[in-house]
Amino acid sequence: MSPLDQISSSSQTLITAFLGLCLIYLIKWIVVTVQTIVSLPSGPWGYPIVGYLPFLKQHIYLEFEKLASKYGPVFSVKLGQENIVVICDWPHMKEAFSNEALLARPEAVFFPGIIDVPSFAEMSGDTWREHRRLSLHILRDIGLGKNVLENLVGEEIQTFLQELDNDGKSVDFIKKLGPSVSNNIAILLFGHKFDYDDSAKIKLDESAETTGRTFSFASIFVFLPWLARLYVALGKFNMDLIKKSILYIDSYIQTEVDQHIESSSDQVVDYIDGYLQERRKREKNANLSKELEENGNFSYGILRRNCASFFGAGSETVLSTMTWAMLYLIKYPEFYDKIQTEVEEVIGYERKPEYSDRNRMPFTMAFLYEVQRYSSVIPTNLFRRASRDTTIGTYKIPKDTFVLFNFWSVHHDPKLWTEPSKFDPSRFLTEEGTKAVKPAYLVPFSGGKRICSGEGLANVEMFLYLVCIVQQFRIKLEPGSELNLKAAFGISRRPEEMPNIIFERHQNKAKINN
Repeated sequence: MSPLDQISSSSQTLITAFLGLCLIYLIKWIVVTVQTIVSLPSGPWGYPIVGYLPFLKQHIYLEFEKLASKYGPVFSVKLGQENIVVICDWPHMKEAFSNEALLARPEAVFFPGIIDVPSFAEMSGDTWREHRRLSLHILRDIGLGKNVLENLVGEEIQTFLQELDNDGKSVDFIKKLGPSVSNNIAILLFGHKFDYDDSAKIKLDESAETTGRTFSFASIFVFLPWLARLYVALGKFNMDLIKKSILYIDSYIQTEVDQHIESSSDQVVDYIDGYLQERRKREKNANLSKELEENGNFSYGILRRNCASFFGAGSETVLSTMTWAMLYLIKYPEFYDKIQTEVEEVIGYERKPEYSDRNRMPFTMAFLYEVQRYSSVIPTNLFRRASRDTTIGTYKIPKDTFVLFNFWSVHHDPKLWTEPSKFDPSRFLTEEGTKAVKPAYLVPFSGGKRICSGEGLANVEMFLYLVCIVQQFRIKLEPGSELNLKAAFGISRRPEEMPNIIFERHQNKAKINN
């Protein structure tokens, strides 16, 4: 046999072996897929390795809504190598909220090598329960749900309102509101707020915005880790920018932690104080002291991640909701007039609004509920993971299956809402119009034990920001500017394009002094 024939024979052997391996993998994939399909709710087929990912567009909550109309309100879909069960109706979602087996999170992290410890929002099991309990305890101690925190938020809003008064010229609402909302979170976490021109705070807000903007895209890498490396290599994903943003947030929070350690105060005035106090308690207990190490459950790393999670998520929901609220007030001036009438009758123009005023302002509350329903700024939850085999209704959920709640589908379900595609605050009013009623299936903050721990603060903020703005300003578009109600792709549903808005101070009405 000539050398050329030997090479040809070797090549054929390699090709045959490769095709054989491909055939084995394909057979294995078919067998595993069929076995999985038998144990999961029905759903669409995907491709080997990538699953159904190639078929998903940017707004996956809309794609899942379409799939639900075909496969039913609970269906399964394979994303990469992970099996996902998607819940799109209220009866099954309500049951899932109370299912103890569906409280866990996926074990993978979004940015491996950059973030190697989870925040309490990403934890599971007893560790999550312990951190959740501690976080809620600290937040209550420092004023969440009390007048002291409401007063601090009110003071911040009065400062923010001065930024909107631009002598009849338009302002960038998101750029003005973002630093104000994050200041409210800063008070909770760090015990102080920032001037709007503070360079460290500006960079902190920008870094949080960068990580939030890429979060939805980066979530794909949980299902296909190799894709992250490919995207970075091809220059399609700027990991350096994300890394710098995350590390800056981490570094800044550690600076705040160091300052709290140096002050060594036993008084708890913010979240960091409360966490450090818990660490000191554990230092005295030999059985718990290991938890304080850098890889322990009460490390400084987890403290930093908890603060970063609060800072980002706590700002995003309020910022996005209030942005939509401004657009709807412009689109529906008759709703603005109704809110202003309630402001005049209940508050007037010479005192600052209070959260307790909401009880006598039914249309204002109905408007806020409708903004939350219609915009659904958080259209899906962070993935849950089944910690054991369980069921939802008649559907089997095998252990380690990921579970996703499609809040958007529930908020736009014609079985629950009359004309769900119509923006109509009156749907939340009683027949007499004297009370706003929030149904259980309005879930802008999720539900059950995994409900957003910042819900109380967010509700106070949204009411006070809205009422304070209407109390002092008329809102209108800058001439030539157009209203765009399409949503952009991201961790939350923000407007695709924000128009230039003019906040025109009311004439012949008192200006509240700070």
